[in-house]
Amino acid sequence: MNTWLIQTQSRSLEAAVNTGSEWTLAEARQLEIMKASGKSIKEIAKALGRSYYSVSTKLVNIGAVNHHKHSNKPLTPAPVICGTCFTTPSKSGVCLC
Repeated sequence: MNTWLIQTQSRSLEAAVNTGSEWTLAEARQLEIMKASGKSIKEIAKALGRSYYSVSTKLVNIGAVNHHKHSNKPLTPAPVICGTCFTTPSKSGVCLC
């Protein structure tokens, strides 16, 4: 490997880890608000001046997302199930049982 590539990877890792920059309560709250409003991790990272990795890791740590793969996807509500026949009603929400 050439030294340029090693130096670039090293700087990238340092930026991703963002060591020495603890999350404040205000930042964590701002993160939660932005995520709840549907902003992507990339948008949140830019607004907070943090790396994508830092934001995605913090979202996992505070329980705002289950894991990194789905962190950019908006949360979808659980399907409604009919209490009588235990099937999913039609798109209109009306069960035909």
